[in-house]
Amino acid sequence: MQKIKGGTRLWSSAVLTFGMILPALSTAQEPAATDFVKPVSDRQCDEFNHSWVVTSQHTYLSIKVVVRWAATGAKDMQEEFILAPGASRALGCASKVEVVAAEIMQF
Repeated sequence: MQKIKGGTRLWSSAVLTFGMILPALSTAQEPAATDFVKPVSDRQCDEFNHSWVVTSQHTYLSIKVVVRWAATGAKDMQEEFILAPGASRALGCASKVEVVAAEIMQF
């Protein structure tokens, strides 16, 4: 039998390259936590404001959410809360709601 020179080095390079590419592919396909959080206008409060509900569309993990909202002519409010999978939370009357941050909890 003849020994191939450089065969071990080539095999090591291929394994290392594959090991670097595989984690990058798996993390690229995972959606962000903010993709699961949806603020929805529930009903009209007055001519400028709507009643808002924030809903988690994740099926099995809780999400920590930070939202900013304000009624027309009122000061800005910022709240942080945890939504269970599929749960909703009413915010109140506001002209707009913005999801500032969201983080998937690992429990």
